Amino acid sequence: MRSERRFVDLTERMIYLRSIPVTTGLPSAVVRAVASAMRERSFAAGELLMREGEPILAMQLLTEGRLSLVRRGRAIGSLAPPQSLGFIGILARGDGTYDATAEVETRALELDADALLELMEEHFPLLLATLRYLAERMYYELLELPAELLGLPFDEPFEVTDRELDLVERILFLRRISTFKHTNLNALALVSQQVERLVFDAGDRLWSPGDPSDGALFVLAGSVKCTTSDGREFRYGPSTAVGGIENLAGKPRWYEATAESRLVALRGRGDGLLDIMEDNFGMAMDFVSMFAAGLTGIVERKAALGLAPLQQKRDVSNLGAVPVGA
Repeated sequence: MRSERRFVDLTERMIYLRSIPVTTGLPSAVVRAVASAMRERSFAAGELLMREGEPILAMQLLTEGRLSLVRRGRAIGSLAPPQSLGFIGILARGDGTYDATAEVETRALELDADALLELMEEHFPLLLATLRYLAERMYYELLELPAELLGLPFDEPFEVTDRELDLVERILFLRRISTFKHTNLNALALVSQQVERLVFDAGDRLWSPGDPSDGALFVLAGSVKCTTSDGREFRYGPSTAVGGIENLAGKPRWYEATAESRLVALRGRGDGLLDIMEDNFGMAMDFVSMFAAGLTGIVERKAALGLAPLQQKRDVSNLGAVPVGA
């Protein structure tokens, strides 16, 4: 006879939530709020939980069973407890990434998409833990990508002189960076006041692998050459951010960064940015959505290469190596 683990009791749901990366370190009151918003669901073998290209109405935290994932007619992996389905897609503000079908009778704790976003707005520790988890996931995925999938497209250099940029100029520049395109002006003004202008000569080393990640550089003019220990090279240029992912993830630098030409940049620190996010939910969600969408794209590209990124274990959120979800 198949054993069944039920999560009708609130305390049992809270204990189970403590075993997954995003909620492991949250205050008990926040975990209770999340657990209270969940409901137990059962799915028969063969039942479809998510359809590719259709809106994601809820996330499923699997407690029993197994899901098979198919994208564009191609199997790309499976999910099993305690992995989740729909979490990343909801945060990315996208539709279903694949068809997810129960291979056997499957149970899950379900949380409506709207309820998830409301919880994140009401409880900043949940939003912060989510952002750090996504940054950690992105960090490990980037470590494995080929050079051609690293780096970002350049924009035209921002007009710079030898003087300091005034507040308006800093705001205008930050608006060019994708993450800040929709940030309200009050929040953007606060970010602008916290960044400092730095200038580097061609050949200057910005950091080396293993160095602490003490901030991110927003490039106004010039370019940065990045080299990993295994010889992969990629570049960042105007209107891109260098080093922000490992800074938000709390991880060390994983590549050597060198000014390829005269480099003018604004340096921002992650702790200051997080302080501003606490009072600006819209800006915080822009960051969350950016990381979630980027992570979804990486998973898709890896699956197309015949890899199984959802089956890999990641050392995230002080839990040790755990299986990641979608």
